[in-house]
Amino acid sequence: MALAKANLGFPTIVSAGTTSTIYSVSSAKTVYIRSIVIYNSTVGTASTDLSQQAQIYIVPNSGGSVGTATDGDRIARISLASNDTFFFEPQYPITLTSNGDSIQVFNEGTFNLGVATNDINVVVLGDREA
Repeated sequence: MALAKANLGFPTIVSAGTTSTIYSVSSAKTVYIRSIVIYNSTVGTASTDLSQQAQIYIVPNSGGSVGTATDGDRIARISLASNDTFFFEPQYPITLTSNGDSIQVFNEGTFNLGVATNDINVVVLGDREA
């Protein structure tokens, strides 16, 4: 098995109160997620001193399409200080194998007693089969 050593994508903006698919498998190419980088982008916003909570999900496909994140898919909940960056780096890569398997991130915003309304930037790093 050869790895493409390709970029898995560019940073994705996740607005407060939304869940976004950061990466999903396509073309039946197995993907190895090595890290997920999340940045609380408070620069130039009114909420520059507020922390932001985010949740990371590994979501199985739903009939070959991207599935919906549920509590059972969540692998981490993190709190990011203003202008902070978080690196989620598991000891072994997260392996996504079927079309529609995905990594999704929920930016809590004002949910769960949060008060911040900042966007967060998320990027996944890893390898994909060639």
